[in-house]
Amino acid sequence: MRPFALIVAACFVAAAAFRITGTTAAPVRVPAPAAPVPPRAYLVPAGAVRVSTADQLRAALTRSTPTTIVLADGTYDAPGPFSNRYGHRLYAAHLGKAVLRAGLVIGSNEGGAGALVRGLAFDVADPAKTFDGAAIAVWGAARGARILDTRINGRNVVPAGIVARQTDGFRARRIAARNFTSYGIEIDANDPAGSSAAPSLLEDADVANVSRRPPRSSDGTAEACIWLGAPGLARRLRVRNCAWMGIWTGSSATGVHVADADIGATRTGVYIEHFTHDSTFERVHVRPDVRIGVLAEWASPEWGGEPASVDNVIRQSTFESALCGVYLDEGTTRTSVRGSVFRNQSWAGIGNYLGRGNTFAGNDYSGIRSSAVPVSHGHISGAR
Repeated sequence: MRPFALIVAACFVAAAAFRITGTTAAPVRVPAPAAPVPPRAYLVPAGAVRVSTADQLRAALTRSTPTTIVLADGTYDAPGPFSNRYGHRLYAAHLGKAVLRAGLVIGSNEGGAGALVRGLAFDVADPAKTFDGAAIAVWGAARGARILDTRINGRNVVPAGIVARQTDGFRARRIAARNFTSYGIEIDANDPAGSSAAPSLLEDADVANVSRRPPRSSDGTAEACIWLGAPGLARRLRVRNCAWMGIWTGSSATGVHVADADIGATRTGVYIEHFTHDSTFERVHVRPDVRIGVLAEWASPEWGGEPASVDNVIRQSTFESALCGVYLDEGTTRTSVRGSVFRNQSWAGIGNYLGRGNTFAGNDYSGIRSSAVPVSHGHISGAR
């Protein structure tokens, strides 16, 4: 009886250790995120108004009836941004061959909906030629705006590539954005109590080089490659060299779905801010040159003690971030991490500091460093 009792006791100890670490019996296999599709060629609609100069473009944009406008190959410049207030549909005659040296404003207080930009290239080196610092700004009555197959370069002086303040039905597909000081792509009505009649869509986005001088001088309020503050789907994303964070969620980010994201060369991969609720992050691959893979902000007094992350799911992802894979700060509520792989961390796979009902299941921590633990309940400020 005594040897049998010892065996049973050993089994209970092993089972307890398994529950504490949350390790899996077999390695977890996580699919690699799908890569973004680059801007691609398209057919130009027949019967369009054709322009070949900046003056002709401005004149066509003054039409009060939504019109299809095709821009011939060449450069279009102006002292200030071009204005599309009536919901016109703009096409480059050939992908990337119509280059705007000034920004574009889509929307007005009472303009038309359904505007379209397709195949244009923006190469803007003067913030004065933008609207509120955005190479493409969407606001006001511009519901259902679409930006497709577009390349944007801010020359490291323009604050943002795309800023969509009107998020209802906004669509951005196959976007390449480079060299900004605040945001590559921002979809945010800037209203925590706001709601969207139709969710937004960001698909196939390749964003890189978002930084101020010196880097991280925004103190976490900007310098994000992708900024998501409204309900919607964001998928097939690649972000690199973002001074503060690769992807930010917050504001009215309830029901956000981030899928197939490849994140590298940034301080924090995904930053979950106030208020991100009922959202899903899946097939996220965070590279080794990131400090923290996913960070959920704490329930700070300035937000009335409300947590940033509530009822969110992080799953089927690979975290190779150097310090911590997922860090859930004080107050994080009912946020789960499951079916994910953790490698390379020096402190912890998951940090769960004063969380409320957070759960972790089916994760593989076998690749963390010897100095790390699978799950830590300490504060990350004490991490080495």
